[in-house]
Parts: sequence; structure tokens; C-alpha cells
Amino acid sequence: MTMQTEKFLDNFWGSEFNSTTGYDHITQKMKQGKQSLTDYIEFVKKRSQIELRYGQELSKLAHSVLGRGEVGTLQGSLEALQKETEEMSKVALQSSKLMTDDIQTVLTEFRDQQRDDRRPYEEAVKKSIRTKKSSYDQMLRCKAVYERACFEADKSSEVLQQNMTQPHKKVDQLKAKMKTCRQAAETADKEYSESVKALESARQNWESDYSLYCQKMDSLEEARVTKLRNSIWNYANICSQALVDTDHRLEEVRKSLEHCDLRHDMNSYIKQNKTGTNRPVPIGYENYYNSNVRIEDEVKKNVLPKGPPVLDYERVVAMYEYNAQGPEELELLPGDLLVVIHKVDDLWWYGKHKNGNSGVFPVSYVREIPMS
Repeated sequence: MTMQTEKFLDNFWGSEFNSTTGYDHITQKMKQGKQSLTDYIEFVKKRSQIELRYGQELSKLAHSVLGRGEVGTLQGSLEALQKETEEMSKVALQSSKLMTDDIQTVLTEFRDQQRDDRRPYEEAVKKSIRTKKSSYDQMLRCKAVYERACFEADKSSEVLQQNMTQPHKKVDQLKAKMKTCRQAAETADKEYSESVKALESARQNWESDYSLYCQKMDSLEEARVTKLRNSIWNYANICSQALVDTDHRLEEVRKSLEHCDLRHDMNSYIKQNKTGTNRPVPIGYENYYNSNVRIEDEVKKNVLPKGPPVLDYERVVAMYEYNAQGPEELELLPGDLLVVIHKVDDLWWYGKHKNGNSGVFPVSYVREIPMS
């Protein structure tokens, strides 16, 4: 069963002649409706700004560096993550644009149009209310004058009847006064009657203007509620579509992970970067004082076991910090310059530090300086 829609026109009257209670209620409702639109527009504006900032931050995030050192299928998954993050950024930016264009802008124009449509009807009712009130006050004044004039006329007639036995001259004076009072009463009656007619005309004009006002406000309010409802529905659709699109982008990431072969990636890395299969042999303890030949002596005698002597002394620069593990080793700090005296083997060289100290140092911690 369909519920019958109530109308403003049938429910906002009042029996008190000058009452504006019904008009005040409708006016208040229209103001509240306008404020409700304004609040919702502000809500959508803030949400649109959130989506805009979110999209911009996602775009920045999508261009950040991922997967340093990764190879193979996992690197592909990380690249897919970056790509889909950029797509999610576009989804957020599109949501922001739709909220601005399809909701915020449209509703703002609708609200302003309703204000313009409402204004002439409100002004007409206000004017007719003022006219009716003015006519009512004028009628009360005319009525008071009329009643006073009638009272004076009746009183003068009564006085005349009571003094009919008085001298002729006195009686004539009383008759003249009674006639004047009657004429005043007739004039007052005519003015009172005209004021009642004017009031009725003002009341009819007010009723007509107020009826049109009620009908127009009823129409505007129905349009506002429908517009706001549809707008909220549109907002929900925009947010829902954004979630669907975002989930689609994430599904692409999940698909890339399904093809991720961790064993293959490990094998690829090892194959590309392996350093060998031979492990270092244990190093035994060598007492410095019991050693027959020290490193410095070996260098001086040119009897170090491996590596060719350096004829034209090469220079190297330290790239990393190195803490000496014994008195025969040099301490290194990034940027330290050294002269290579002898290349012991592929891992250790013997040289002289710029501070005058000599000793061995790890080759992997230095970089050769090209000869000029």
C-alpha cells in the first residue's frame, strides 16, 4: 500500500488571524534544508581532498626504489607492485575528480538555484503578511472610532429624549448635537466597513500568496531531498567503484606473485654472483717472537712467497674502514692514501701508509689510482 504524501499546503495554517507560525515552520525547514546541502557539499569536498592527497602520495610511492639486488621473478613482482600502485593512484585521483565535478559542483549549483527560486515567493508572502497586519491594525482603529461614534450618537439621542420638556432653544441645541453625532457615526461606519473590506482583500491576497508559497516550497523540498538522496547514492557508487578498481589492481599483484619462483631466483643469483667453492683453511697461531722471519724482513729481503714485486710503486686509496687484526696490518680509513710496495697475493698487499707506517692490508678495501 502506497503511503499518501502530506503537503505543506494542507498542514501549515493557523486559526489566529495574524499568526505566522505555519510560515515560520516552513521557512525554518527550508533554511535547514539549505544548511544540510551546504554541510554535505563540505563533506564531499573534504573527502575529495583526501582522495586527491592519497592519489598524489601513492604516485610518489610508486616511483620509489624497490628490490635493490633482487633478480628473477621476485623482481618482476616488485615491478608489478610499483606499476599497480601507480594505477591505484590514478583510481584515487579519478575518484577525487568525480566527487568534485559530479557532486560538489552540481550540488552547489543546485543549492544556489533553489535559493533563487525560493526568494520571490518568500518576498511575496512577507509583503502580504505586512499588508494584512497593517490592514488589520487599520480595521481595529476604524472599529474603535465607529463604536465610539455610535456610543456618542446613542447618548445624544437619549439626552434629547430626557430633555424634551426643556425650553425650545435648549431642545434645538440637543437636536443639532444629536444630528452631528449621527453623521459622525455614519461616517465612522462607512470607514469601518471599508476597512473590513480592505482587510478581507488583504487576507485573500495573503492566502493566495501563502498557498503559492506552500506549493512552491513543497516542490523545492521534494526536489532537494531527491537530489540529495541521488547524490549520496552517486557518492557511494564512486567509493565502491574505487574499491573494485583498487582490488583489481591488487589482484594483478597477486597474479604476479603466483608466478614467483623462489628457487629459480636463488639459483639465478648464485649463478651470476658466486665467488667459488673453496673455503679458507684454518690459520694457526704464530708467535711473533718465535717467528724466524717477520713480514717486514721478508719484504726487505724480497722473499715474500707470492706476487711480483712492484717496481714502479702504485698508489691506492682506501674505500672502507678496516681495523687491523695484528701489528703487521695497517689501519685504514676511507680516503687514506697508500703506496703499494709488494703484492703478496690476490687478497693481501704490503704497502706504506701516508703516516709512515708500513704493513699488509686487504686488497678488497682499496681502489687503485691510475698512473698519470
